[in-house]
Amino acid sequence: MPVPATSRYHGLTPVEAPARDGSRRPAVPARLAPAPVPGPGDLLHTVAAGDTIDRLAARYLGSSEAWWQLADANPAVFPAVFPAELVPGTVLVIPASLPTGRIERTRAF
Repeated sequence: MPVPATSRYHGLTPVEAPARDGSRRPAVPARLAPAPVPGPGDLLHTVAAGDTIDRLAARYLGSSEAWWQLADANPAVFPAVFPAELVPGTVLVIPASLPTGRIERTRAF
């Protein structure tokens, strides 16, 4: 299975994956994101038994509805487990500064 040199998947060894009809087809394996790197002021949280992404968001960010901000800050963790339970011992970055959602106009209309 050729992968262009400009692809982020270039250099990965193709794997055999099952198709819906039961046959096996070549596929490009998932390329996992790197582990999160904390920035200035960020906190690290080691997941304990019973922790959930929404509870951690409520604790650290003030709202359980901010769970997606934790997911965005930890791309190596959440694509692999979301929405399943977090694995105790996993270290999460809790961002100190988050986008406010404010939109600034850069040109006049």
